[in-house]
Amino acid sequence: MFCLDTNIVIFGLNKRRPEIAERLDVELARGTELLLPAMVLCELRYGIAKSDRRARSERELNAFLAAGFKIPAFDAEDAADAGEIRAFLQAKATPIGPYDVLIAAQARRRHATLVTLNRREFERVPGLIVTDWAA
Repeated sequence: MFCLDTNIVIFGLNKRRPEIAERLDVELARGTELLLPAMVLCELRYGIAKSDRRARSERELNAFLAAGFKIPAFDAEDAADAGEIRAFLQAKATPIGPYDVLIAAQARRRHATLVTLNRREFERVPGLIVTDWAA
């Protein structure tokens, strides 16, 4: 099971990194469970809301989502885990972004491998498995 970070979805959508788009296609064809955290969807919707090509971007995202991504609800256990992650990283003076804490919590709780281009940041989260499909 993979959990997708925002940057992976963006490159999967715009195909500027063909290796990412190809890997997404392969995993979807295999029937691999692909999680798309609600926070990632929020970041994508924000990008669309401020886009000059809003209607086109909306159509592209909807077509992408129709491929069968699972969007797990952010629940109380996710919130507790996110709080633990944030406190741990703050104590180490190595915080990560607020949305990234939430994304990491959802991936870690579900034992999913987080796919991101930002390995350096997410690898600071203990117990989180991180990979980069473009590496």
